This record gives sequence, structure tokens and C-alpha cells, in this order.
Amino acid sequence: MIKDKEKENKMEEELNQAKEEPSPQSEADELKEQLKEQRNKLLRALADFDNYKKRVALEKQQFLQYANEMLVTELLPIIDNFARAMDAAQKVEAGDEMTKGLALIKKQLEDVLRKHGVEEINALGKPFDPNFHEAILQKEDDGPAGINIEEVQKGYKLNGKVIRPSMVIVSKDKSKSNS
Repeated sequence: MIKDKEKENKMEEELNQAKEEPSPQSEADELKEQLKEQRNKLLRALADFDNYKKRVALEKQQFLQYANEMLVTELLPIIDNFARAMDAAQKVEAGDEMTKGLALIKKQLEDVLRKHGVEEINALGKPFDPNFHEAILQKEDDGPAGINIEEVQKGYKLNGKVIRPSMVIVSKDKSKSNS
């Protein structure tokens, strides 16, 4: 009887072990699922890394494009002063050589800035656009309203980005102010 009980206990243990051990099919399914999860994690990590590389490349490109913005902004008043010096030299009839020299230096400076992505904003005769122009005054004019009729200070863009808007005087309709 003891032997029968021992046999019975042994059979129960084997049965329990068989229940606890997964079958080869379920173990393979579990491993396939884990492999699928790991593959998805890897693909996500690769996509994240690819996005990171693209973002860093874009930031680097933008940094290089606009790295000189502060320097260019500080050089713009010098260009303005060259234009004023040329106007003054012509008014006081300074030598022709001096006027030509100032014009040559101004042109060289403008060429260097243009080479590095700086361009003037053309404002005269164009409709007022607050993205490119800063209105400092309105004057009555015979033409249509909202047109830049005078440019007080030139505006500039660096690689398409406005770094200094044009200061302009904008026309307003004469007929509306007479009523």
C-alpha cells in the first residue's frame, strides 16, 4: 500500500511537472512573440535615431546660415553711413575721386554681404507689407493708398529672413482726409 501511495505521488508529481513545463509549441510561440517585440523595439530605435540625425543636420544647417546674423546686423549701419557720406560728398562737391572711392568701398562691402546671403529689401513703390516694412509716417499722395512712397532706411534679409525691416513712409488717400 505504501508502494502504491508512493507510485501515486510520483505520478502526481510528474503530472504537475508536465503541466508546469510549457509544451514545445507554446514555447516556440512565446519566443516568436518576444522576437517580434524586440524587432519592433529595434525598428523604433532606428527610426528615432534617423529622425535625430535629420534634426541635427537641419539645426546645423540653420546655425551655419544664421551664425553671422549679429555681425551682419552690426555692419548695416556702416553701409547706411557710407550712403550718407556719398550724399554729403556730392552736396559739398568734394573731389570726384573721393566720391568714387566711397562708392567703391560701399560696393565692395555690399558684394561681400551679398555673397554671404544678405539682400536689400526693395520697398519704394511697393504696397506696404508689415513683414518687410516698418511704417514710420503716412503722407497724403495722389496715388493709391498703402504704397511706400519714401524709404527712410533700407531693410535687409539674410538668407530670406528679415534682419532689419525697411523704414518707410506710406501713402494715404487725399480724398479721405479732405472730407
